[in-house]
Amino acid sequence: MGDNLIYLFVAFLITWLIMAAYLWSIGRQVRNLRDEVQALENAELPAESPAPAPRRQEQVESSQA
Repeated sequence: MGDNLIYLFVAFLITWLIMAAYLWSIGRQVRNLRDEVQALENAELPAESPAPAPRRQEQVESSQA
């Protein structure tokens, strides 16, 4: 019975190690995304004038008549 208990603890330890590695990986991805968003927020965007609203087809036809 004692030998089987060792396998249980080893499986438990491996499971927690896999979970810890997964959480560490997710945390690293979140940190990278946060840094990227902050860099985009701090980047200076060129000032663009807003594009004119597209004209609907009905307006185009009525203006041609």
